[in-house]
Amino acid sequence: MEDITIASLEDLESTLFKYRNGYLFRGQTSHHLNSDKKVNIPTSFTRHGCVPPLMLKWTHYANAIIRAFGGEDYHNINLEYSQAILQHYGWRSFYIDLTKSPYIACWFAANKYEENKTIQMCENYEENPVWLVHKNARYVETNKPGNVYIIDRCKLNELDAKIYDLSEIETEEGKLRFQVQSACLAGNLKGQLPHQSVIAHLKIKYEVLVEYYNKHGINSTCDVFPGREEDFILQSLLNIPWNGIPIDTQITSYKRGLELPEYDAEFRKHLNPKITLYSKYWISENRGNSDSYFYNIPFYKFSEQAYYANSNSKFSLSRINCLLNEHNMFVIELDGLINIIESTVDYEYEKGVVVEKHHDNVVSVSGLYIEHPGHVVSGIGAVRGWYYRIEGEHWARIEHLDQCPCKNSLRHELQFSLLRVLNDSIEANEIIMEDSLNYRHNELEPS
Repeated sequence: MEDITIASLEDLESTLFKYRNGYLFRGQTSHHLNSDKKVNIPTSFTRHGCVPPLMLKWTHYANAIIRAFGGEDYHNINLEYSQAILQHYGWRSFYIDLTKSPYIACWFAANKYEENKTIQMCENYEENPVWLVHKNARYVETNKPGNVYIIDRCKLNELDAKIYDLSEIETEEGKLRFQVQSACLAGNLKGQLPHQSVIAHLKIKYEVLVEYYNKHGINSTCDVFPGREEDFILQSLLNIPWNGIPIDTQITSYKRGLELPEYDAEFRKHLNPKITLYSKYWISENRGNSDSYFYNIPFYKFSEQAYYANSNSKFSLSRINCLLNEHNMFVIELDGLINIIESTVDYEYEKGVVVEKHHDNVVSVSGLYIEHPGHVVSGIGAVRGWYYRIEGEHWARIEHLDQCPCKNSLRHELQFSLLRVLNDSIEANEIIMEDSLNYRHNELEPS
């Protein structure tokens, strides 16, 4: 790796001209070396580790958003697509973030990332006080020389590293972060970028970095990180319900369902009811009186992770068949709310499935839904679902006059996938009976 010191805009432009074809760039405010004095550019997983349950949730919403806005098959979305969202909107990954744009690299070399937790005292729509915990993020000018690395694409290919050009992902509207940043991801790595691929390290005077990226139209953070009004992926992630924080205080506190850094968080004194503030609520424990639809139905309670750990592979339903022979109807209820990206109904979420056996071995699998404006549960019920015919330990989907008319096949596929979780849990003896109508997975704490 060649070390080059840059002290003027002319020097920078003439140096970068040599690397105009076949190279990628990365900007950092700090320069790090391994114990063997080789450049050290690790993945975020290497630096911070992974939290698998959160990884499943992030990946689900990343794939659901890509499917909703790009038309991709949820179950066959390339890993780099979901990693683009995970990495560029605040989650960790096992990829290294690079760019095709030298001026983007220069911006990251001159501006240092900072974050802090802030608490906003707001009023819910009934004008009661609540605390919202934000992860505020910003980039601050360093006023120090920055570091830009020149990465040889051919060398990465020789070392079996994979390069994914995220700027080629097409969308019909909006400005997405990884497009604005001309981002590429380097994958198939052993925890860090191969030092052999980094052919030059440019140490650039701070004033030169600023002059160069200003010249290319970057004057503020929003030029690199478009706001929620322009970036529909960011807006979709921010629409996920807030979750209550279990702390001992008279004022209820909430954090985002996906805790992502916010560069444009604005204080709102009065919260719109479209902003859902969810504290753990079990329909099974709020069934109503004897004429309630759910009054005498068995409920099986699971963590919302059961929804994110989905699969479209074929699975056995032998235990579910036995369950339906005993009870013609049962409910799988999740402890969290599932946001359906394409939904046009304000503050309506899914919370599990309702399974009912009809005549001639026909079964319906419907969504368990909840209306949750602001902090209030205003309605619960079941929405129309898909129908299946029992054929041994497997079921075949059939057309039915009463089936859901929506065109969102994924919604119903993921509802059906919850049956696999229940079937496997019964098979593994992981279900705890609380009483004759209430059961829970053994990893779920008693409410």
